[in-house]
Amino acid sequence: MYMEVRLLSYTQLADKSLIVEGETECDSIIMRAIAECYQTQPSPRALRRCFVEKHHSVFEHISFTFQVRDISRTCLAQLTRHRIASYTVESQRYNDYTKKLYRAVVPDSIKDDDIAYRKFLEYVRSAQGVYEQLRKRGIPAQDARFVLPEATGVNLTFTMNARELMHAFDLRLAKDAQW
Repeated sequence: MYMEVRLLSYTQLADKSLIVEGETECDSIIMRAIAECYQTQPSPRALRRCFVEKHHSVFEHISFTFQVRDISRTCLAQLTRHRIASYTVESQRYNDYTKKLYRAVVPDSIKDDDIAYRKFLEYVRSAQGVYEQLRKRGIPAQDARFVLPEATGVNLTFTMNARELMHAFDLRLAKDAQW
């Protein structure tokens, strides 16, 4: 199972006449912020200069909202370290995982090793079984969820401004970052 990411929305200009010719709405918003800052005309050259010179505050004026399916709780923990964002995550407190298809995210390093993969599946199925037993005993979903592994796939929607998104990419796509 692999995570699926979909762009739901992004910042758009209310007044389309403000689009700088040949540019996207997002670029035009950023260029207008730069022009205001430096009291100049909006230009793609100024946008590139701000990016290169790390004047990244101007990128905070646009944001993106994504829908993510089947992200592991482990990956979710890494993503939510980026605090300049808004997150709405599938609730393990209110969703009953005995009535819902249980999804586990399997790392490739485990999937590629037959013995490790069998042990992983054995553990995940066992945890799911314990969860179901707890729920049958009347334990609330919010308490039974404590036995679910970090591999449990969940869904979320999050919104980040462009500056934070660039920062997240720098950190999360680095060679030493967790896959």
